Amino acid sequence: MSAVKTFIRRELLPVLADLRLAIVLLLAIAAFSATGTVIEQERSLQFYQANYPEDPALFGFLSWKVITALSLDRVYKSWWFLSILILFASSLSACTLTRQFPALKAARRWQFYTQPRQFGKLAMAAELEAGDLDKLESELQRKRYRTFRQDGSLYARKGIVGRIAPIVVHASMLLIIAGAIFGSLSGVLAQQMIPSGETIVIDNIIEAGNLSSFDRFRGWALKVNRFWIDYTPEGSIDQF
Repeated sequence: MSAVKTFIRRELLPVLADLRLAIVLLLAIAAFSATGTVIEQERSLQFYQANYPEDPALFGFLSWKVITALSLDRVYKSWWFLSILILFASSLSACTLTRQFPALKAARRWQFYTQPRQFGKLAMAAELEAGDLDKLESELQRKRYRTFRQDGSLYARKGIVGRIAPIVVHASMLLIIAGAIFGSLSGVLAQQMIPSGETIVIDNIIEAGNLSSFDRFRGWALKVNRFWIDYTPEGSIDQF
């Protein structure tokens, strides 16, 4: 068991936390999402045969056989797209655990430098000929620094929120990915004509996710309180 933990900590997590991998996965998600926007999703086989014939194939290769074989007609529910989402979520989680949390922990730690070479590594450093620590501490606190004194040394820090922000961003992205996967696997697709002001029981369910069922959503009712259309002066639809 210890060998597995060592492999995960030393081999797997660094690979998943690699920024280059995250960028490649994010670009792949964007590219396939664009494909799912351009190619009509979840239409009948006859629709794809009529609009994407084999001869001539779109761009010389994109025919209905290619679309259905690669699940490009249902991109957001395909196993490979969901796998990319899970892999990207794993990369975000690994980055948060191996980089963001340690960076936050280090930023919260008081670190008193005692050697000149330590100050030389800072992005900006200055040496004062004389000064009053009490006045300096008061001025730093006025500028909203958190200060700490020990044995004639003064330590001040500010900007700890900047270390928390990446963790919040990663958590938000993980929540979005989880919602997308859950909706894809457990959601349903239905079509129903509902006149304005009326309530209709949803019974025309077209498709359900792999973890859902048609019967689970049968009997649901929706009411449209009001529906209206705004037209432009030329008579075309402006918004609805």
